[in-house]
Amino acid sequence: AMTLMYLKQKTFYEAAASGPALRAASRCPLAQQRNCPTRKHNNAWRSTCRSESTNLRNQGGYEQELAASASPLDGAELPLGAGTPLIPVLVSDDEVSESRVAAAAVTPQPTIKVTGELRRKAWALSSVLKVFVSRVDPNYAQPWQMCPQRTGTGSAFVLDTNKRTILTNSHVVSNATAVYVRRPGAAKKFKAEIICDGKVCDLALLTVRDDAFWAAELRGLEFVDVPELQSPIAVAGYPVGGDNISVTKGIVSRIALVRYSATARLLSIQIDAAINPGNSGGPAFANLEGGKVAGVAFSKNVSSSTDNIGYIIPHRVVKHFLEDAEAYGTYRGVPSPGLLTQDLENPAQRAYLKVPEGTSGVLVVKTDPLSAAHGTVQKNDVILEVDGVSIADDGTVEFREDERLEFTHIIRAKHIDERIHLKLLRDGQELCVSYLLKAKDHLVPVLDAVDAVPSYLIVGGLVFAPLSSPFLEMVFGGGGGRRSRRADIPVPVLAALNQNKVRKGQQVVLLVQVLAHEINHGYRYSVVPCESFNGQRLHSLRHLVELVDKCDQPFLNFGLEGGRLITMRTAEVRGAGPQILSTNAISSDRSPDMLLPKPEDEDWDAAGEWDSTAAQADGGLGATGDSDLDC
Repeated sequence: AMTLMYLKQKTFYEAAASGPALRAASRCPLAQQRNCPTRKHNNAWRSTCRSESTNLRNQGGYEQELAASASPLDGAELPLGAGTPLIPVLVSDDEVSESRVAAAAVTPQPTIKVTGELRRKAWALSSVLKVFVSRVDPNYAQPWQMCPQRTGTGSAFVLDTNKRTILTNSHVVSNATAVYVRRPGAAKKFKAEIICDGKVCDLALLTVRDDAFWAAELRGLEFVDVPELQSPIAVAGYPVGGDNISVTKGIVSRIALVRYSATARLLSIQIDAAINPGNSGGPAFANLEGGKVAGVAFSKNVSSSTDNIGYIIPHRVVKHFLEDAEAYGTYRGVPSPGLLTQDLENPAQRAYLKVPEGTSGVLVVKTDPLSAAHGTVQKNDVILEVDGVSIADDGTVEFREDERLEFTHIIRAKHIDERIHLKLLRDGQELCVSYLLKAKDHLVPVLDAVDAVPSYLIVGGLVFAPLSSPFLEMVFGGGGGRRSRRADIPVPVLAALNQNKVRKGQQVVLLVQVLAHEINHGYRYSVVPCESFNGQRLHSLRHLVELVDKCDQPFLNFGLEGGRLITMRTAEVRGAGPQILSTNAISSDRSPDMLLPKPEDEDWDAAGEWDSTAAQADGGLGATGDSDLDC
């Protein structure tokens, strides 16, 4: 019986020694007081163990007593410090109290103090600035007004103290009405100005006019070329979660082409260091002590299926931006190859195109009608080399040892108006061609203030606007988030995104909405392409403005996609116009850019008469086929 009692005691105390109650007891300040709950807990269990010697047949009593005498400290999430001794289980009450007092006086963990030496080594952090921005974005859904003012913060860093330039991301200061910067550890904010905004590459150049800002000990940071894989990276900036500077560390994970904007995929460095909102525009150091910067933090992969994927803008893209800013005072963007290609890995296709063994390249699918490549490069040509660099059958070229990138990065690295040299295979014969590179002239504009502006025309309550990516983003959302309704975009509108311009200045005109009035009763259309007016095929929104203003017919007929028609009396439209504008608090029936004269290089008459059969044959909007957005 005594042996069995001892075994039960041993089992209980081994379980209790690892439980939360005794861990909490080791820090209990009431350990030496008579009313201490943990002391009563121990005494209660001694009584239980003594009673077990006289009643060993009560098999469930042990568990019942355990539940009944549980300490109120059980379940407490109090950590056990390193080196804290467990309370002995078979000792006197006084010894237990002494053990608890000793455990409560555990020496805290040492902290690392930031010494002057460490601060001197991290001098580059003094050049990392916090950016405060107030912005007002255009409203493409209701282009006669602006969006409400918003505020935000970001990061930036000093680039050149002699030129007094500061570098950040374009999306940090885009559409800003006021920009201020603040040095780390300082309280005062200084007004900054945007001297060059490169939306295509997501970079912006700032300056501060106040001499007091530059009187402090600031040093410009220097860039290094693309680091090797697994090179250490330290991202500095001001992300959400605090007001002081933050530094996160990681490594270079990959080199890849990433879509900076809807216009181009450019060279980028993937890292695993944390990049969060507010980090944008801050430097990613390759060497913090030396002030060497590998790139500019600008985005992260927010997919739920990925972790620790962030991107920084490398020196090659920054250099391209700075060279344009220095030469032209603005950023002109990156050139388009002017053609669309596909991989050439299938043996049968290679044989059909007469591609010799040991030769590789990509197949030209189509060319942009308004680019210099059109006519120089033909459909079914095989591009073998670009600027003397061989192209593999999968469309890649060698970047570094064991690393390959799409061949288009060579073209995107050039400046607009530079010449590109291609080696082609046409009908089994090799030839070399060259042409000047230009920026892509999209049928559907893709970037606000680059090729898109919030234009509109209101006729009899019908609101017309040109189709653009900013319009779709505002009306249907984007990025795949909770507010995204991309699946609701009408199919004819989506089809326009994959078409090229065939005439300069050409636009896709949309009937955006109908402002209700008795003269437009029965018409409930929204986001529908408008293809003609009174039988005349539309070239652009400005073309529609001219046709409506000069109309002397009794009826206005707007031909919509799919053969649908809207008809209103001319006199009623012109009479009800002021009332419709007043009811909806709209100051003008058209945007300011619709008041400009017709551009001399646009041929509106080339649009011709509207033929519904021909329109259905070519899509009714532009040239057929896919655009070269991904090239």
